[in-house]
Amino acid sequence: MATLRLFSLLLVLGFTQALYKAECDLVPADFVFLLDSSGSETTKGFKTQLAFISNFTSNFEVGADKAQFAAVTFSTGVHKNFYLNEHATQASVLDAINKIQYSDGETYTDLGLNFVRNNVLQANHGARPNVAKYVIVLTDGRSNDNSKTVQAAMALHNVPNVTVIAIGIGHAIDVNELHIIATDRNHSFVVNNFDLLHTLEVELVDKTCTLCGDYPADIAFLIDSSGSESGAQFDNERNFVSMVTNEFAINPNDTMVAVSQFATTSRTDILFNQYPDKDSLLNAIARIQWMNGESNTHTGLNELAHHVFQVKSHNIHHGHHGHQAVTYGPRSESAKIAIVLTDGRSLEPDQTIRAAHQLHNMGVEVFVIGMGHSVDFRELQQIATDRDHVYRISSTNDLAAIHTNIVDAICKLKVPPPTTTPMPTTTTTLPTTTVKQACGQKPADIVFLLDASESEQAEGFGKEIQFVYNFARKFHIGPQNVQFSSVTFSSNVRNDFFLNTYSNRHDVLNAIQKISYMQGGTNTSFGLKFVRDNSFKPQNGARTNATKIVIVITDGQSADSAATKHEAQLLHHQGVLVYAVGVGSDVDSSELKAISSNGTPILVTDFSLLHDIQASLETAACHGGT
Repeated sequence: MATLRLFSLLLVLGFTQALYKAECDLVPADFVFLLDSSGSETTKGFKTQLAFISNFTSNFEVGADKAQFAAVTFSTGVHKNFYLNEHATQASVLDAINKIQYSDGETYTDLGLNFVRNNVLQANHGARPNVAKYVIVLTDGRSNDNSKTVQAAMALHNVPNVTVIAIGIGHAIDVNELHIIATDRNHSFVVNNFDLLHTLEVELVDKTCTLCGDYPADIAFLIDSSGSESGAQFDNERNFVSMVTNEFAINPNDTMVAVSQFATTSRTDILFNQYPDKDSLLNAIARIQWMNGESNTHTGLNELAHHVFQVKSHNIHHGHHGHQAVTYGPRSESAKIAIVLTDGRSLEPDQTIRAAHQLHNMGVEVFVIGMGHSVDFRELQQIATDRDHVYRISSTNDLAAIHTNIVDAICKLKVPPPTTTPMPTTTTTLPTTTVKQACGQKPADIVFLLDASESEQAEGFGKEIQFVYNFARKFHIGPQNVQFSSVTFSSNVRNDFFLNTYSNRHDVLNAIQKISYMQGGTNTSFGLKFVRDNSFKPQNGARTNATKIVIVITDGQSADSAATKHEAQLLHHQGVLVYAVGVGSDVDSSELKAISSNGTPILVTDFSLLHDIQASLETAACHGGT
């Protein structure tokens, strides 16, 4: 019956395509799971680890040009479960994970780390050059030989393009050792027990998966090559350019990169389209040499405006063939992006601001990264397109840690510019842009109204919260994307958080997990009235350009059915789309029909079946107002 009603709902809304892309399939990556199989894990704990990595793997499309997976277990010895090139489909990887056996023994973490470096990450076993590599280490205890583990971790860190994520489980772990195993502290995690591993899944996917639009982008880096940026500092800048570049597909139909420098004067080392494939581009970046000199930032910005972002013909020497005229420059249909790195105040601030404004007027999105304590923050703000395009770090050593922030920011710009022509009244296909920044054609403000009455019981309410958690985790959350709020009701109403209380997915998901059970009666009308009077107020985060959605989940008839139907009608009259989800056999179907905007409630027989309606409800809710 629930399936039939869901199908009817989708027919009413006219959509059959899923709202979100469940797989992370745009940025190729090699993943290696290194699993502790020592005696302290126990069979149950080890199986929980396997369930965790299976769920993680399910977020990715698998293939030679997509994500690849390998698994290794360690205890007293090391066992290779499968290499990166052994499984070409997601189903095959998941089946292989399910067959991994618990081996028991001691905790020789160093042997596992060394095996990954010396064997798994080799080309003959499927490791791909210039592809991001993630080694995910799960352990529940201190290694038998800390010094050897530290040495093995340091050697692994030195492998190009490798990021090590360390997850410690339980109270017997050595937190300091865990931090050393990980690439940095941002990539080490601790949970109290195996049952809490699932809480890390979303954050781990976020760390390793960059969903990115497919609109072409021309990205120009402007590197500070002044006297203070010699040696290791300049190497860090150059490596940062390589790391960001490596995250994108480099070809004439996708992303192109240019690199310029400034010191006393400016110089362009790489022009757009000069190196049309990733390998040759990364090799060229590695050859860039430090200039030395003063901090004439304006010369670098002028170099971008007058040279890099202009289409010009250049004479290139081709050995015995002499010189050939080649045209380099940005494409007419592309997102134009500049990333400026500087460690100090410019010597000519007025000229710097004028040059920056010229780039802004050309339609170039300018990001600026201030490195160290000598930068002028006000100047950085004026160089950048806006305040959200300004990043400050304590030194060039932090560039690697923020490179994913820059990639994510670029990805949000890799979408076609908004059209000024009217949208057609009917369409046969949905947009294919892979960045799901909004719900359908518009951003969405989504409020969950959750029944926490006595009939729910703690177990049922816990499943309700898990459903909300899984629903929210599929969206890009933020002021420019999808916003979430939660309100619970029983005899009274409690606001858990407003639409603008949290501005990112991590904080929203943490808040959802903290929602507590209330008990009491079923005053649904009180909840609907609270949402109408409070949740969609501008001061609480509601946006005029957003689709407003309420998802009501309840397991029984309200205490005052007439008042509930009246409050639902008032909410409908405000232009709010209301979806009603009834759980169990005690619901009042006529009341749920009145609550639902389209008169078609979604019914499931018990809380354990909520997950069955998740994707369909996401589709319906997200596209209902577009």
